[in-house]
Amino acid sequence: MIHLIWNNIARRKNQSILTIAITALTVFTFVLIFGVFVTTRQGLNKSSERLGADAIIVPTGADIDGYSLLFTSNPESVYMDIGIMDEVKKLDGVAEVSPQFFSQTVDGGCCDFGTSMRLVGFDPESDFILKALMNKREYDKLGENDIVLGGNFTDYVGKESRVLNKLFHVAGELYPTGTGMDDTVFMRIDRARTITEESENLDVIPEGSDSSRLISAIMVKLDEGVEPAVFANDFLFTDIDAECIATSDTVASLQEQLSNTSAVMFAVWIALLAVAVLSLVGRFSALAKDRKKETGLMRAIGVQKKTVFGLILGEACTMALIGGAIGSIAACLVLNPVMSHIQETFKLPPSVWSPEMTVLAGVLGVVLAVVICFAAALRPAAESASLEPQAAITQGEVN
Repeated sequence: MIHLIWNNIARRKNQSILTIAITALTVFTFVLIFGVFVTTRQGLNKSSERLGADAIIVPTGADIDGYSLLFTSNPESVYMDIGIMDEVKKLDGVAEVSPQFFSQTVDGGCCDFGTSMRLVGFDPESDFILKALMNKREYDKLGENDIVLGGNFTDYVGKESRVLNKLFHVAGELYPTGTGMDDTVFMRIDRARTITEESENLDVIPEGSDSSRLISAIMVKLDEGVEPAVFANDFLFTDIDAECIATSDTVASLQEQLSNTSAVMFAVWIALLAVAVLSLVGRFSALAKDRKKETGLMRAIGVQKKTVFGLILGEACTMALIGGAIGSIAACLVLNPVMSHIQETFKLPPSVWSPEMTVLAGVLGVVLAVVICFAAALRPAAESASLEPQAAITQGEVN
């Protein structure tokens, strides 16, 4: 049976190639959309779980939004007086606060990381975010010339690296978070202030300011039961000269964008699936019609109806397996470049397309191909198998 199925596919090369191509295109689109949706959703959920802060206080009028602050590592140079932190501590619902100081690395040989990125100074004594994300060693043991790298850095731990023309020891790295933290350099806040002020390549400290009192953001952890959105709204009515960003609002906004985009992509794929099914029904119906005389001869020499039925479905499923495999492999190969482009364009959190997800997507793609080809070939196969030998011979031609 298998040998006969393969011979029938090979004898009708052009028709088989067309059927396989339709199936492969359908599966390619499905796996690509599935991969984009799952990995983006996965990255967003991981980011939400690991953000750590419920709200972030930034300077009034700072040209920075929640997307840039949380989901990119773009350098930011915004500052306010550390005294604001004392005012924030007194607000109802605030459990913990911790300051951060933003600076940046600079292109042009003063940094070993090859590009300009955010440099964050944090306070080890009050910080409640990095500790849970540390991979190699506890951050509170950081010395003055130690740094910690985000989760996207590899092969740096234990080595020496230069930041703003100063040599630092890479003491540890963070677990990936799916946020801008993954591409950020962390060090003690006092050290970050010092090297920023001393740098000949940077001029970001406001003139006349005391850099030892400058901070860029205050990370806020709220008491259990306090809604970040409510806290951010109440913050508007305080006299504190700063602005509040609720991290949950930023994540929710991204989730809404993702859901809307996914709905559009799914609708497009459903339309493509409908066209593919109709095309395949036409292909298998034409195939059954072309083979009527051949089917009649097979029935005349004693081949049973169920064998004819199984032969046609076997050919359809074999072509589905080939098309499904081609479409799945092609989609998996282009998924990472597509995801990188989408994340860069829409500022979505990064995610990892794991081998397990590759296998799952590939299996789903092949199963989908078999299902749609089986469904499309079912009626033509049943009609061919039900033909009487004499009627089949008189109605068709032998190929």
